[in-house]
Formats: sequence, C-alpha cells, structure tokens
Amino acid sequence: MTEFPEQPEILVVDDSAAIRSYVVALLSQDGYRVREAVDGASALVALTSAPPDVMLLDVEMPGLSGLDVLRAPPLHDRMYSVILFTSQGTHEQIAAGLDLGADDYIVKPFQEIDLLARIRAAVRNTRQKTALTRARHEIEQTLAKLQKTQRKLVEQEKVGAVARLAAGAAHYINNPLGFVMSNLSTLERYAFALQQHANALTDLLRAADPDSAQAILQLEKKHRLRQINLDLPALLYETREGGQRIALIVQQMAQLELGLANQAMQELELVGLMKPLVDMITVLTPPGTQVHWSQPEHGVFVQGALTLLNTALVALLKNACEALGSAPGTINVSVAAQGELAEIVIADSGPGIPPENLPSLFDPFFTTKAPDSHVGLGLTIAQRFIAGHGGRILISSDASGTCVRVELPLSRHLAGATTLN
Repeated sequence: MTEFPEQPEILVVDDSAAIRSYVVALLSQDGYRVREAVDGASALVALTSAPPDVMLLDVEMPGLSGLDVLRAPPLHDRMYSVILFTSQGTHEQIAAGLDLGADDYIVKPFQEIDLLARIRAAVRNTRQKTALTRARHEIEQTLAKLQKTQRKLVEQEKVGAVARLAAGAAHYINNPLGFVMSNLSTLERYAFALQQHANALTDLLRAADPDSAQAILQLEKKHRLRQINLDLPALLYETREGGQRIALIVQQMAQLELGLANQAMQELELVGLMKPLVDMITVLTPPGTQVHWSQPEHGVFVQGALTLLNTALVALLKNACEALGSAPGTINVSVAAQGELAEIVIADSGPGIPPENLPSLFDPFFTTKAPDSHVGLGLTIAQRFIAGHGGRILISSDASGTCVRVELPLSRHLAGATTLN
C-alpha cells in the first residue's frame, strides 16, 4: 500500500485500453487515486485541469507521442514527476525523453513490484519538489519582509541622525537668536528716537538762525541723512523678517527631534481625525477648487500621538493645497483599511513634481517652493513623525498631479494609553 498520508494521484496515459485497465487496477489496489488519458491530446487536457503527482506516460502513441507531450508548454513549469512507459522504444527515445524532463522510465512488460517502487519514488520526488518550492517562496517572502524592515530602519536612523544634529544646532542657535531679536526691538526704538531728536534739533536751529538752512542742508547731504531716513525702516523691517525666518527654521529643527519620545499614545480613529483637518485646510485652496472626501463605512483605528499625527497630516494637506498654485483644481482625500494597514491618500491635480526631485523630497531643507516662504522641513518632519508610528509615506507624481500615500499599522485595539520612550 502507498506510504503517503495524503492519497497521491497518478495520471496513466496509454493508447492501449488493456494496459490502462491493468495499471489502473494495480495502482488503485495499492491506494492511489488514478485518472486515465487515451492519447497525448487528452493527456494535455487532463494536465491543464488538475496536475497529478505522477504521470505515467506512454512513449509510442498515435497523434501526439509521449515525447510531443513532454515538449508541450504545460509541462515546462511542472512540479509533478513523469515516468516514461515504453515497450518498444529505443534507447534514443528514452534518452530524448529524459533530456526533455522525464524523471524515470519503465519498459513493458514490467514487474508489478518494479512499477510500484518507481511510482513511490516518483511521488516522493514530487512531494520533495513541492516542499522545496514552498520553502523557497516562504524564504523569499521572509527575505522581502526583512529587506523592507531593513530599509525602514535605515531610513529611520538616517532621519534620526539628522534630527539629533538639527536639534543640537537649534539649541545653540536659539540663545544668540534671542539676543538678536531682543536687541533689534531696542534698536528700532532707539533709531526712531534719534530720528525724532535730529528732526527737532534741525527745526530749533533753523528757528534760531534762519541763515543756517544752507549749512544744515550741506550736512544732511554729506552724511546722506535723507537716504538714511528713507532706508532705515526698510532695513529694520527686513532684518526682523530674517530673524523671524531663522526662528521658524530653529523651531522646525527642534521639532525634528521630538519624534515619539515621551509622547502619550492612544487609540485614534482616522476618519474623525482627518475630516476636520480637511475642512480646515480647504480654506487654503484657490477659489473654485473641488475637495473630494472618501471614507469607509467602519472606523479605521491606529495607535498614535495626536499632536504628532496632526502635525504630519496638516503638512501633507498644506502641500497639496500649495501644489495647485493660484489656479483652481482638485484634491482627493481618502481614508481606508488595507489588510493590516491604515491608508491615507492625498492626491492633487497640480503640475506634478519633476522626476529628478522625487528622491530628495524628504531631505532636510529641500524645497521646490519659494525659499523665502518655505523652510523645506515640512516633509522631513512628517516623515519623522509617521516613521515613529511604524508607518511610511509614499509619493508618486507625474504631469497629472501628485499622490501622497500614508501607511500606518492598524490598531490592535489595545486597552488604555501607553507611553513610548
């Protein structure tokens, strides 16, 4: 009887009804499931419908011979074993069959014990090939997961290193910047007071000595006093603007280090989180812009820090609004659950991002917008915060617009709030 726990199936292909009947009875008695095919064409049909564990294939048949069957496409990627079955085939035919992929052969007339032993060996061969293929697929899947995890860890470490450097620089810049901004306010007051004082002295001198007007005018020309009075407010304003811009950069650099350190984690429902943000950001779009919102029937839950997720998602929504420029367009925002991931998609109909810029989008201080109004840290911070939640941001873009896809692990509905350090 068969030694296998699962009943193997044998396909017997022979144009002789007597031989088929004898072999089918012998194999059935030994515990095998058996199918029959009367020629090569019907064998190919049987193989297409359901591959067996072993095909016992006659070499000499009318129409399609056994060798023709071996040459057919359905056998190119087979996992089952093939035993050539021949009574008058030459050694050349047997060799040709083995070269075409047959695993074994048996010559008619045969001994029952010999046929059954070869069938068992062929079934073992099939089971081993199947097991090896399954193991290879599992290894490939595991390797793909490991590579994905490795890329994520490398990216997180890269962003983390930049964040630590940025936070350190922000700390050392922030103190002297505070002195500059404070002194600038005092300087503005002093400059205004000196201008008022100079104007008052000029008026008093002219009143006391009308003949001094020419001398006063010469002094003003010599020291370019009129030009100074015109330029000074603008210089002070631009200096204050520059200082405020530096302060914004320092603030965002410090924000990079925030990550998930000591952030309270709670179960968040993404539809309830995203919908108000979409409504709020809509006011930034050009008049006439259509904002389409899509949500699932059921809630989508993640474990997250509310402040950090809000910061990241607002940055991505603002980018979509700004991508439209001044012309009205379309923004599509959706929330969904895909497998074990929560998915947020933000797509705009803007002009798109040049392909050469896509690899640099998450680099600190990289921006495709006007540098006087954008620091270039928004996407870096968003990536940092999303990665801290175990997620990732994927961006694709072409001439029809840009699509930003945020993936976050779905919540396991953990009870209570936790804290990550």
